[in-house]
This record gives sequence, structure tokens and C-alpha cells, in this order.
Amino acid sequence: FEQPIMACCGYGGPPLNYDSRVTCGNTKILNGTTVTAKGCNDSSEYINWDGIHYTETANQYVASQILTGKYSDPPFSDKMPFLLKLKI
Repeated sequence: FEQPIMACCGYGGPPLNYDSRVTCGNTKILNGTTVTAKGCNDSSEYINWDGIHYTETANQYVASQILTGKYSDPPFSDKMPFLLKLKI
């Protein structure tokens, strides 16, 4: 991920691109200025979508790690081998 902490869709710029007063896709007036929380060009470079939620790419990565079975006891691979064949 190129942007591990900055929100893909937000307002405020680096380092976080997040302002809780302006949610993704919305326009507000802050300090007399009209601002819009806009999405980035390539969400696959980001972990964070809007300051609260993961991007689809980040969710896919987390799910792929969970489904390896390394984080379960017993591992999924022992009891549910079909999960290892899922395409995420």
C-alpha cells in the first residue's frame, strides 16, 4: 500500500486526509469556505477508504490472511479445506 494512513476519500490533505465534519462525497462550509471530501484516483493504493472504513483492497488482504488458517485454532485448513480455494 502506497498510502498506509491517509484516507482515499476525504478532506484535509496529508497526512490523514480526514476531517470528521466532511464525510466522503459530501460538501460543507467550513470557516466560510465550501469544501468537498473527494475520492482518490486509485483506491488500491490505500488501506483507509474514508477515515473509518477499509478499502476493498485492504478488506481483501485481511480476508485472505484470515482464510489461510494461520490465525485460527484449529486452522481452517484442518476443518474447512474448501475455504482455501476461495478466490478473493
